[in-house]
Amino acid sequence: MGMDLSDNVEAAAVELEQTLLDDLTARGLIQPIYTKKAKAYANFWRQKAALDLDIEERGVMVWDEKRQTMVDNPAVGKAVQIENMMQTIFRDLGFREIAVNAAKATAETGGGADDLLS
Repeated sequence: MGMDLSDNVEAAAVELEQTLLDDLTARGLIQPIYTKKAKAYANFWRQKAALDLDIEERGVMVWDEKRQTMVDNPAVGKAVQIENMMQTIFRDLGFREIAVNAAKATAETGGGADDLLS
């Protein structure tokens, strides 16, 4: 039997967490305060993936049986909240600064945004 979507999400989350931990280790940030934040980031990533799937499947508006009308899909607001928490963790772990510095270095050498993605 093949992997289903939840297996793919879990595999990606495990890889993401390991990548974060590897980077932190390379920078000497191995204290629990940092590793716990990396694990929290991966857990938020899992939750956001589930919310994104809900939004993809049901859309940003959903039918409310009780009110008999279309309403905002609650997954949208929750996904935004989780994304904000993820951005805070990303910044707190120093990854935003690394990304900004890499973008500056690429711009200074004449590379484009595509160079950062390859």
